[in-house]
Amino acid sequence: MILPRISIVTPSFNQALFLEETIQSVLSQGYPDLEYIVMDGGSTDGSVDIIRKYADRIAHWKSAKDEGQADAIRSGFASATGGILGWLNSDDTLARGTLSKVGEYFAAHPDIDLVYGDLNLVDAEGKRLYTARPLLRLEILVYENAFVPQQGMFWRRSLYERVGGLDPSLSFAMDFDLVVRFLLAGARVRKLPGILANYRCHPAAKSSTIRDVMERELHELVRRHLPAAAAESAWRRFLKKVYYLGFRYGHEPRRVVSALMSRRRT
Repeated sequence: MILPRISIVTPSFNQALFLEETIQSVLSQGYPDLEYIVMDGGSTDGSVDIIRKYADRIAHWKSAKDEGQADAIRSGFASATGGILGWLNSDDTLARGTLSKVGEYFAAHPDIDLVYGDLNLVDAEGKRLYTARPLLRLEILVYENAFVPQQGMFWRRSLYERVGGLDPSLSFAMDFDLVVRFLLAGARVRKLPGILANYRCHPAAKSSTIRDVMERELHELVRRHLPAAAAESAWRRFLKKVYYLGFRYGHEPRRVVSALMSRRRT
């Protein structure tokens, strides 16, 4: 079996506390055709020294001021040569064996455009808090839960190019926007079994500090891509939220345990 080249981009800015663990989680995968790209936004906290430590195993890296996370990722993908793409933020990690699982699946299923898996949410020290068990469907994203398993999600370059790539103007919801456009474009999606990545939750995480920006962007993106859904009454949206919540739990009963653990932790 000929495995596809997988290009992983890590955007980073002043994340020296976690960056080395992120880099190691990618480089230790042992995947035979990995292209790893690190895009640093001009960090001043020692991140560049960490990147240089692994420079001989990183296909491309730079440290310079950019226009934000989405711009850094988009630039990284522009220099990538792999047929399979994904990005991993500088405070998250891949689970052991993820790239082999992903590469083998894409090689065996040329008709599939995107794969994803479950995520462990971990604290600043890497201790597991609970497991997120997403179901990547357009209706669930729009009506019930906008969570995108970006850390454990990989897609074909052809799909990425077909939808025009990442929107560099977005500050937070660039993954939601990209996946909605993937699904609207007819992407063929499969969920792989098991944990593919670890999503780190800590006070300084971007998702913890700009929640208002996230909510504003999500609302605007639904209006942009699905105006009919955005125009529905609050009551109708509530009914659909309840329906798709039940739909998701029915497809993944273990989600009940995850939900209970999530609420206990927060």
